[in-house]
Order: sequence, then C-alpha cells, then structure tokens
Amino acid sequence: MKMIQFNVPSPKDKSVYVQEDKLSDFYPYFHKHEEYQFMWIVKGEGTLFLADSFHPFRADDIFLLGPNQPHVFKRNADDLEHLEVESVSIFFNLKGSLSSLFNMPELGSILAFILQNTNGFKVPHAYTSRIKRRIGLLKKADMMDQLMSFVFLLKELSLVSHELKPLSVTTVLNKDDGFLRINDVCRYIKDNFRRSITLEEAADHANLTPQAFCRYFKKHTGLTFVSYLSELRIQEACKLITSQRYESIGLVAYNSGFNSITNFNRVFRSVTGFSPKEYYGRYKNNV
Repeated sequence: MKMIQFNVPSPKDKSVYVQEDKLSDFYPYFHKHEEYQFMWIVKGEGTLFLADSFHPFRADDIFLLGPNQPHVFKRNADDLEHLEVESVSIFFNLKGSLSSLFNMPELGSILAFILQNTNGFKVPHAYTSRIKRRIGLLKKADMMDQLMSFVFLLKELSLVSHELKPLSVTTVLNKDDGFLRINDVCRYIKDNFRRSITLEEAADHANLTPQAFCRYFKKHTGLTFVSYLSELRIQEACKLITSQRYESIGLVAYNSGFNSITNFNRVFRSVTGFSPKEYYGRYKNNV
C-alpha cells in the first residue's frame, strides 16, 4: 500500500480538534499525519492496518494513533449490516499550542503518558464505556471546557496505562525528546533479533543491570524486553508471509528468530490473534 502524508484540516482557534464522520466508508488511503488521533468507531467493522501489524475492529472500539504512525481503517467487504460507517476523531499535536500547557509541572505525568504511547494503543473493552463518556463530554464542550475535558480524558487513560498494549513495535523517536538511549537499545535489538539475543546481552549494551534494564525498557516502550523481542520477530514473520517469497512456515519461523515451530505458532497467535495461515488469508482478503 502506498502511503501519503495527510494534513489534518484543524481550525486555527483550537488546540484540540474534534471531527465526526458519517460516510459510506472510512478514509481509504494508507496515510500518516503529525497529530495524535483518538479514533472511536461508532459504527462499522473491519481491520486497522499499520506499518507492521493489523488489528480487527468493531463498533465501540477506541484507538489512539501516534504521530506519523502509518495507518488505514479498512471496512470489511462482507459487512452488509451497515450502509455507512460512523466515527469520532480527536486530533492533537504536542508541537503546537499544547506544548506550553503540558510543560507545566502539574501536567508532567500526563505528558509522560502521551510520550510513552507514540506507538498508539487500543482502549481495553473494560474501559470503553468510561472513555466514550469522556469523549462525549469533550465533543459537546467548547473553548476552555473542551480543553479541560481533553485533559481529564488523558488522565482517565493514564490511570490504566499498565494495561495498554502498543499497536505497533515500529517507533519513530525524535532526538530532541531525550530518548537517545532507548533509541540505541531498540536499534541494537532490531539489528540482532533474528539470532538468540538475551536480556543480559541487551542490558549490557545499555550499561544497566538486568533488573534496572527491565524497569527502564518497560517505562520507555510500554513493553517488557521479551514482549518487544517477540513482536519484532512476529513483525518480520508477517512481512515474510505477506511477501509470498517464503517456502514454508518453518523457514519463516527460522528466519524470524524462532528455533521451534510450536513456539512460533503460539507466539504468532498471541501477538496477532491468528495462526500464520489465518493471517495470510485475512491479509489477502482485505488488501
């Protein structure tokens, strides 16, 4: 899928932009934009495609997409129940007028929460009703009340940050964000994930003890070292499967860093929700 750079048509007098869509289909192009985007699927079902993964969605699912995170929402071709799709999006940019607000010490924890989720997340179903209510209040509010509703929305989500799983393992890190060290560690893991790389080796590269490395890595990526490594390997496996250049599932597993097909199948399903064969079939039907 060819990707385009999209410019969100946000009004000049708002720091947080709310967009409601009732259309025959979702925006059809694989794209990215500088803004963070909350996406509440009010009506419709399909698949959210990202740069390195995909996620099924249905009505009442809520996603946060990070800045410049390539994505497209594809409606299921066999979804004959809905004649139109409906969604509510909330766009915001930390580089704009919000930057001075979130640099206030009182909002430091909220800023940290946002920066830790540049790879996006899906709101767990246990919390969707609460987040829908917050989005509803934000949508109806105006000016200062809307800004306050936005801060409370972020605060509500930050309280369950330990339950949020990144949508993607591909991270775009800005050198000005103070993430040079974690960027170096992630690059090292990405360069070596096809072989047997250990926690102790990664910690040594970061000049940290394994215990300190685990805390540091989870804080900055939202994932444990093992989860991050597994998702990198499954990301590679997905690329190999959809490229149609592989000879067998066994070779895909081996070339992705797995030494056991049984373990590969188990981890693949835990990360994607599908078996390798099901993943390829779903990809082929939607793209």
